[in-house]
Amino acid sequence: MATKKILCPYCFEEFQNSEALYQCESEERNSDGEYRCRRITSRAYDRYWKGEDLPIRNVWPQKGGFMSKLTGPSLKAQRCDNCGYNSRRFVCPHCLNWLPTDMIEKGAEIISVIGSPSSGKTNYIVALIHQLSKYGYKIDLQVSATQIYRDGHKNESTQNRYRDLDRRLFKDLTMLAKTPENAKDIPLIFHLSQQQTNKDIYLVFYDTAGEKFQENLKNNVRYLQQSSGVICVLDVLSISKVKTILLNKGFSEFAGQPSAPMQDIQYSLDSFEGDEKLYSKPFAFVFSKFDAIIDNKSDLSFNADEFTRGNSLNDSSYLKSGEVDLGKINAISEVIEQTMEEEWDEGDFRHFAHKWASKKNRELPPDKRNPNDPDNNYKFFGVSSLGGMPDDNMSLDEVKPYRVVDPLVWILYKLGQFKIPVINQK
Repeated sequence: MATKKILCPYCFEEFQNSEALYQCESEERNSDGEYRCRRITSRAYDRYWKGEDLPIRNVWPQKGGFMSKLTGPSLKAQRCDNCGYNSRRFVCPHCLNWLPTDMIEKGAEIISVIGSPSSGKTNYIVALIHQLSKYGYKIDLQVSATQIYRDGHKNESTQNRYRDLDRRLFKDLTMLAKTPENAKDIPLIFHLSQQQTNKDIYLVFYDTAGEKFQENLKNNVRYLQQSSGVICVLDVLSISKVKTILLNKGFSEFAGQPSAPMQDIQYSLDSFEGDEKLYSKPFAFVFSKFDAIIDNKSDLSFNADEFTRGNSLNDSSYLKSGEVDLGKINAISEVIEQTMEEEWDEGDFRHFAHKWASKKNRELPPDKRNPNDPDNNYKFFGVSSLGGMPDDNMSLDEVKPYRVVDPLVWILYKLGQFKIPVINQK
């Protein structure tokens, strides 16, 4: 097996899969109730979880011979040097957190999902995975929630957490609550694969409080730098003019959910100034709650023709046809760009996004740049995780996600490793 580079989604340290540590899988206990394979402690694990003497399962380095150094690791099951139990469970050598076996085998190419304060990012990631699970087969995409977790904290696995969030949103019809500021930063990790290309990639999302947005960006610079693409969820209310108009119209459900102004978000992202490595990756700027824009298009001076067909929303083409209408994605991005500058006084943020434009575009004056240059690495998206606004109790009559998968599909298309059937490339 060839050696693969891994980026740990917990501590963001890089390592080769030949450096991954084995961890005992045994849960057998003695007659006195104690684990037969005694638990150990690790300073690195304690440091990550900010605790002292936290018990974890026994770990040991891979036992490979001379040939493994030449051909790469075999990653076959090995016996625990403590209790003799056969194990094929791997942990990061830096923080000792459990990682998916297929990530160690195939490498960890990551698309990161980040979100600004009060952007509805948790609702977005749940709606994205729900729609991908429901319709992904149409473009040969399969998604699964990983089952890894800390010892004794099975409830923290992505599979269990996502299942609970999906039930609350789609069955209980309750808008997901804002993430508490003191919540632990535990990533949601989803495995995305495509059979016809045999390609794999991981969606990694930190369900952290929006107030930590700037802090997280500073701490996780390496994470974004090494990600293959980035989905950045922005609240439409971070656009000051939009927020003022909607609040004046009586949108009381927005009260108590402060949204950072666009310039604050720009300042946070601008901490990567001059990082050409980051600007060379697909970066999707995703405005959530876009149903509020479409429903109030006249008041907001927004041309919603690209979003509607008659009195109904014009949802993503591949949900029915299995083909991605790239022309529609381009048109949506272009109308959002134009409105930001001409109507919403957000030209600065639009020009900031041009850091991800093609080299040719960046050499031109802003008004001469082509927003649909195929070499651009940015796009603007308008999505709705819920399909409409909740009532005062944060309850919903129904949940109908709108265009939530578009940003991910566009990034996969830009990466060029997945086979994405595209029509109308203009």
